[in-house]
Amino acid sequence: MFRLDYLSCLLTVVATILLGRKMWTGLVVSGVNSLIVCVIGLHTSQYGFIPANVFCICMNAFSLRAWLKVHKDPSESTDTSSEMVARCKRMSTSKKAVTRRLINSFRSAATEGSEIRSHLSL
Repeated sequence: MFRLDYLSCLLTVVATILLGRKMWTGLVVSGVNSLIVCVIGLHTSQYGFIPANVFCICMNAFSLRAWLKVHKDPSESTDTSSEMVARCKRMSTSKKAVTRRLINSFRSAATEGSEIRSHLSL
């Protein structure tokens, strides 16, 4: 017999990986998974799963529509890296120095944090 709970488990893992990679197909897989959980809830008489997963299906559809709308019209979206380069070119020398110091302090703080975490894990 086909086990929907195993399929739901697999789809949860796949959707999480796809969304972690910022792929819109993860929303589709997540919506299908929520539909399967609704079916599982019906078959097992656990009706509390149904409204929560219908809400998840609606949120996935809304997010998917917004995601595809942003990617469909690239003229509205801006490339942040080119925007930062353009801003940097317009910056005065003193502001560049301050920015460079801030970036270096963030980098050193991040390095110190990773060193502390590595010592704590020992």
